Amino acid sequence: MGENEQEHKLTLQLLKESLLKEASTSGLVSKPEPWEYPNHQLYLHYSDHPGAILVPQSLVEDNYSEWCQSMTMALTIKNKVGLVNGSSPRPTVQDNEQQQWDQCDTLVKTWLIGSMSKAISGSVKHCKTARDIWLELQERVLSNQYCATL
Repeated sequence: MGENEQEHKLTLQLLKESLLKEASTSGLVSKPEPWEYPNHQLYLHYSDHPGAILVPQSLVEDNYSEWCQSMTMALTIKNKVGLVNGSSPRPTVQDNEQQQWDQCDTLVKTWLIGSMSKAISGSVKHCKTARDIWLELQERVLSNQYCATL
């Protein structure tokens, strides 16, 4: 390899390193957000959409236990069960992660509401989060079981 070629390669390498350094300090090259990885609980897959049917039967007055078990399994597969069981609380800092959490929570709310009878879904639409819906349904079932034993 001639001296000119070596000089040219060295110049290109230095230019490349300089451009990469400049890009990384100017914010042009950014580190991916944690939720951009498929195993993150706030990751949204292209198949995750509001109309998705996650469970075979809609929630009606007498199948809460079966529906709850099916929905829990479906949300576990989607890595979103933390939004209903409380293990994935809303971030307190106003940033991109909070926005991503809000999007995931809204998606889970649509899945929950879409898998219920109209009467039940109409009675929980006021709930602010998927967790609130989940807790309200649990409370109703426990309340009904208590009343049935009286």
